[in-house]
Amino acid sequence: MLRRTLLFASAIVPAAALVGCEVQTASQIASDVNLIASGLTAAMADIRLLPGIPAAAVTQLDFYLATVQADAAKVASATSAPAASTIQEVAQVVQALASVALPLVPGGSVIEAAIQAALSLLPVILAAAGVSGAGTPAKYQPAQARAILAAFR
Repeated sequence: MLRRTLLFASAIVPAAALVGCEVQTASQIASDVNLIASGLTAAMADIRLLPGIPAAAVTQLDFYLATVQADAAKVASATSAPAASTIQEVAQVVQALASVALPLVPGGSVIEAAIQAALSLLPVILAAAGVSGAGTPAKYQPAQARAILAAFR
């Protein structure tokens, strides 16, 4: 009897342990990519208002932003899991955008927080799409990043 109880408990414990884990579905991936796109759109609008921002930087940021928005539309329209290449492009472009934008914005600003939040969601999205990517270390937990981006839109 003890053996049956142990076997039963050992079968249930792994399943119970997964209850708190976050599993990304295709709709959650689409939601996260959309949050990144909308948060970065708002951030770029605020960056344009900062004094002394070079026109070349704004042009480059606009190009990156347009790419993220186009990829977000592709992910949103996907009927199943989004293409790994699209998710990988989102990650690469967001990282490139951040490398241009972060030096232009004041540290500790809401603009910086939105960009860092977008970067923080990348590992979650990449892992969910089955894409391996080095990425940058996440400053925020996924739930924090989502809240920051949702508030910044």
